[in-house]
Amino acid sequence: MKSFMDKVITQVNRVLIVSAAMVLIACYFDTQDNLTISMDRIEPSSEALLADGSKEYFFNLSNYDYHKTGLMFLTSHQTVKAYSQGKEIYSFTKPGGFWTSSVGSKYNFVDINDNMHFVTVVLKPVYNVVSDQPTEFYIGSPNSMYNSILLESMPRFFISLLIVIMSLIILIYYAFMHKRQKLSKELLYLGSFTNFCGIWSINETNFANLIFQNKILNSLIPYYCLMLLVPPFIMFFDSYLNIYSKVIKRLIICASMLQFIVLTALHFLKIAEYRETLVFVQAMICIAVLYLIVGMITQIAKHRMTQHIEICAVGLGVFMISVVVDIKQYYKGPGDADRIGRYIFFFFVAILAKDMINEANEIIAKGKQVKQLEVFALTDSMTGLLNRNAFERQARSENNLDGLIAVVADANGLKQCNDTYGHEAGDEYITIVAKIFNDVYGKYGNCYRIGGDEFCCIISYKHSVNLERLKSIFLTKIYTENVNGNYAYDISVAIGDACYDPSKDFNFRSLVKRADADMYENKRTVKLS
Repeated sequence: MKSFMDKVITQVNRVLIVSAAMVLIACYFDTQDNLTISMDRIEPSSEALLADGSKEYFFNLSNYDYHKTGLMFLTSHQTVKAYSQGKEIYSFTKPGGFWTSSVGSKYNFVDINDNMHFVTVVLKPVYNVVSDQPTEFYIGSPNSMYNSILLESMPRFFISLLIVIMSLIILIYYAFMHKRQKLSKELLYLGSFTNFCGIWSINETNFANLIFQNKILNSLIPYYCLMLLVPPFIMFFDSYLNIYSKVIKRLIICASMLQFIVLTALHFLKIAEYRETLVFVQAMICIAVLYLIVGMITQIAKHRMTQHIEICAVGLGVFMISVVVDIKQYYKGPGDADRIGRYIFFFFVAILAKDMINEANEIIAKGKQVKQLEVFALTDSMTGLLNRNAFERQARSENNLDGLIAVVADANGLKQCNDTYGHEAGDEYITIVAKIFNDVYGKYGNCYRIGGDEFCCIISYKHSVNLERLKSIFLTKIYTENVNGNYAYDISVAIGDACYDPSKDFNFRSLVKRADADMYENKRTVKLS
C-alpha cells in the first residue's frame, strides 16, 4: 500500500512539474507582443550631446492625439530631467549618497497633455561606462504601458521567484536532514549559489524594477549576489563532479573573496563603483565556469564518465548557449536581458537537486539493508535475543569494567526434554526461558543466547540493580509459568551472577566466568534439593 501511494505521489509531482513548465512557456510566448498593443515606439526629432556629457532628446508631439498621455523610457545609472516650454515637468536625480553615486535603474513615466507639443528629455550618465547606452522611448497611456510591461515581465519574475523558493527548500532540506541522512555539503553549496542566482535574477526583471521602489537597494543587490555566488558554485561542482583540484579551487575562491573586499572598498571610497567594475566580476564568473568545463573534460579524458558529468554536460551546454544570447542582449541596452537563461537554469538546478536527493535516498536504503543484515547476523532467530556473535563482539569491545554485572542462566533438564518429548518441545522450553530471562533482566542490559540452553545478560554501571531481588523475580516467574503453562515437562533454570571485582577479574571473560561458576553452584544446589 505504501509503495503504491509513493508511486501515485511521484506521478502527481511529475504532472505538476510538466504542467507548470507548460504554463510558463505559454506565458512567455503569449506576453511577447503585449508591448506593441499599449504603446508606440517614438523616435526623437533630434539629439544633442551637451558639454557635461548629458544627452538631450527633443520630441515633436504635435502629431499625437490626446489619448497619448505619457512618455515612457528605461534608464540605468542615468539622471533624468524632462522639460516642456522651458518648464521642468519631470525629474529623477536623487543619488544613493553613502551607498552609491548612482540613482539606480528606473522606468520613467513622463505625463504629457495635448498642450505639450514639444518635450525635451535630458539624460546624464552617472558612470562613463554607460554613456553610450541606447535609450528607447515609447508614447501611450502611462497606466496601459505600466501594465503591459508588468504583464510581459511577469513569467520571468515568477520563474526567478521559483528559483529562490527552490533554493530555500534545498537549504531547509539540508538543515533538517543532513544529520539524519548523513548528507554531504554539496546540497548546502547548491542551495547557496542557486539562492544568489535567483535573487540576482529577480532584481534584473522589469517586474521588480516596477514594483520595488527602493532603486538604490535594487541596484546594489545584483552585484553582491554575483560576487558571492562564485565560492559555493566552485565548491559544489568540485565535489559533485569529483574534480578535487584543491590548489586551483582554493585560488579561485580566495581570489573571489579578495575581489569582493577590494571592489567593495573601491565602491564605498567612490574610487570605482560596482557598475564600473562589473567586468571584473563577470571575468571571475567566467573563470569559475572555465574551471568547471576543464574539470569535466579532464574527467571524461580519464574515462570517468558518470551520470553527474552527463547531467552537467547537457545542462551547462544548453545553459551556456542561452547565457551568450542573454549577454548580447544585456550590452545592447538596459532592461531585462536574461530572457532565456533563467528558465533553463531553473530546470537544470531542479535536475541537480533531484539527482542528489535520490542519491542520498539510495545511500539511506543501502544503509538500512546493511543495518538489517547486521541485525540478522547478531540476532538469535529462535529467541530474538542477541546471539553468540554479538556476545563475542561485546567481549572484544568492553574496556570499562567498573560497575559491570554479568548474569548467567542455564536451562536444567533440556536434554531429557528433547529425548522424551522431542525437539519441538525442547525449542519451546528454550523460548520460554529466553522470554522470562529477557523480561526480567533485559530492561537493565543486553541479553544474549550464548549456547543451546545458556543465556547471559551484561548490565552496565549506569544501572543500579538489586541482584537478589531480580533473581527472586526471575525464579518466581519460572514457577508461575510451570503452574499456569500446563506443560508436559518441568521448567527449571539455574542462575548465577557476578559484579566486577578488580582483585578477581582481569578482563571481561573472567567476570563472566565467575558468574558462570555461581550459576553452576546454583545448579548443584538445585540437584541436591
